[in-house]
Amino acid sequence: MASARTRKPAGGQAWLGLITAIAVFGASVFFWSEAHADTPSAEEQITPAGLVRLSEINEGALLLKTVEGGLYVPAPLVATDIELDIAGPIVRATITQRFENPSDAWVEGTYVFPMPEDSGVDRLRMQIGDRFIEGEIHERQQARRIYEAARANGQRASLVEQERPNMFTTSVANIGPGETIIVQIEYQDVARLNDGTFELRVPLAITPRYIPQPEGFVFASDGSDRMETLADAQRITPPLMHPSAEPGDQLRLPVTIHADLQPGFALGAVASRYHATLVDRSEPGHAMISLPDGPIPANRDFVLTWRPANETAPSAALFTEQLDGQTYLLAQILPPATLGADTPRRPRETIFVIDNSGSMAGASMRQARQALAAALDRLESGDRFNLIRFDNTMERVFPTAVDATPANIARARSFASRLEAEGGTVMLPALRAALTDDTPSDTARVRQVVFLTDGAIGNEAELFAAIDQGLGRSRLFPVGIGSAPNTYFMSRAARLGRGTFTHIGDVNEVAGAMERLFTALERPVMTDLDALFPAGALSEIWPAPLPDLYYGEPVLLTARLAGPDGMMRLEGQLAGSTWQQDIALAEAGPAQGVATLWARNRIRALEETRFQGATPAAIDASVLETALNFHLVTRLTSLVAVDATPARPVGDPLVQRDIPLMVPDGWDFQAVMDERIHPVQHAALDPGMIARLRPGQDPGAAPVDADGVPLPATATPRELMMGLGGLMMLIALIWLITNRERRLW
Repeated sequence: MASARTRKPAGGQAWLGLITAIAVFGASVFFWSEAHADTPSAEEQITPAGLVRLSEINEGALLLKTVEGGLYVPAPLVATDIELDIAGPIVRATITQRFENPSDAWVEGTYVFPMPEDSGVDRLRMQIGDRFIEGEIHERQQARRIYEAARANGQRASLVEQERPNMFTTSVANIGPGETIIVQIEYQDVARLNDGTFELRVPLAITPRYIPQPEGFVFASDGSDRMETLADAQRITPPLMHPSAEPGDQLRLPVTIHADLQPGFALGAVASRYHATLVDRSEPGHAMISLPDGPIPANRDFVLTWRPANETAPSAALFTEQLDGQTYLLAQILPPATLGADTPRRPRETIFVIDNSGSMAGASMRQARQALAAALDRLESGDRFNLIRFDNTMERVFPTAVDATPANIARARSFASRLEAEGGTVMLPALRAALTDDTPSDTARVRQVVFLTDGAIGNEAELFAAIDQGLGRSRLFPVGIGSAPNTYFMSRAARLGRGTFTHIGDVNEVAGAMERLFTALERPVMTDLDALFPAGALSEIWPAPLPDLYYGEPVLLTARLAGPDGMMRLEGQLAGSTWQQDIALAEAGPAQGVATLWARNRIRALEETRFQGATPAAIDASVLETALNFHLVTRLTSLVAVDATPARPVGDPLVQRDIPLMVPDGWDFQAVMDERIHPVQHAALDPGMIARLRPGQDPGAAPVDADGVPLPATATPRELMMGLGGLMMLIALIWLITNRERRLW
């Protein structure tokens, strides 16, 4: 029997819901109107050129207040000048970096910059006004403690640290309001001689590294916390600025370059591969090189080349330096140009490996495909080959190496033409697959691995160990693709792989570079190369042993001698016979910096012994001793300069700032960067911007409207609240219509 009680009216519930919905809607309208009152109109939202709003910044930045409410000027923090003094093949480079602070805050700047992989960084000076402070070499942790103590005490300080042999970090603490601090770094290098042309590379851009992960990969510069596979991943992955955020009318990281070239012989052609240069040759045997169009962006390497006027002149160059009773020798000798020209071509087994990861997108991928096509064209009957591609996955065209038949070559060509650049750079599986030799006893063919990549990795040590363990009879020939390849990885991989490194920086260089490479690979290699000195004259020679010698490649060695007299003999095995060349040590000319180059070569060779079984403790002890004796920055030592006088007042905060690097020229930013990275707006400071800066406020004056700027309108989600209110009203009305009050009997 039904109850005689009356149920609570459903319509009452509906009216309650409707009233609640109206209240929510009214509140959202109120909050929206309040927020709208403080939000600029559409016309006011247009940000003047060169200025930014707080809501537009999503990375660390030093922002300077302007007289216009809510608008800021991002301060420029660094500009670079490079001076090159070249005497023969020896290069003394001076890098001057200016850290500017036109704000009213005390700041610290951190800047990551590239260096030649084999260079020796041995001097640091810091200039404040007209005062120079000379840097001192210390064990790395001790130098870091000295710097941090000076920073905490308010003293101006600078620290130069090596992250990789071709990547360094400069930190500058306590740059005062309106102050410019100049940091000057000097290094020693040597120009490379290849096929009769001297080449000097000055790195200006850093290829961002991928950090492989156990579960796959991650692009290291995305700010991710997932970098546990490398202890120093954060230090080798500086931030990048989106190309759209670079100022269109000025350079954010301008670089000027000036070179004084005195090669020691009559000069022929002098040129820069990728930048316009002005060459003043008013003095015989002397050239002054500069940039005719002003500063250049720090987004691709500067490469200077020169040749002797007499192409048939001997290409041998010997230089010595006396230091602490020892004689240090630098020898650079190009063997005869006819090396092996008449010897029949040996059949080859060539494994081509092509990197199609995201960092290769754009121009780099086009260059790699063209280079691979040129390499496939060089295969002949009797050769064998295979093709491997990799990103964060790996794929072989054939299960094992196959004969170079027209059908197989056509299949490889078709495969290569479809490659697109995407994904991460997980190189190790592809390298191991390429070094796997299914016919180790095949002495009829020379086994060569040609590796086309930009080397955008941070786990170089894993790759080096794999090369040392799996090389066997193979020889490794890295081909560096792009405007700023990881030359540290390429060069060391070539040395460990007993091959050579080729760089292709422009699509127009593909044909010539691959022609030179395969001309060298098709001619016989000179093995068992050695340098012999008079009895008791040689103390140490580096590299040791000397590498195999390929056509067009020079012998480059450094040695410490007990005396500079007698003859040096180079000899090696070529096509079953012994090749020899004698050179009088007395013919060597004096030069500064040879001892530094010897020390750097010694350190490099010591580091490479870790892949050959040497204990880390023994390596560290030898590297540290050499670095401290020769005042060199290494992974174990750093240069630090400290101003003795405190500058920053006690209690004033210190703003830290990492300076974003430029994306290397030719890179497809979207293809390699994590989608969490968004463009930021930056502008170089110019005189027009200075007029907009808010003048410093008298400490005793009354504050002006707090900061005098509107905050970003992010406090109330008005669209969500209005939508929610409308939805609740609609639901309440439907409930009211379908559930009108009724009595139960």
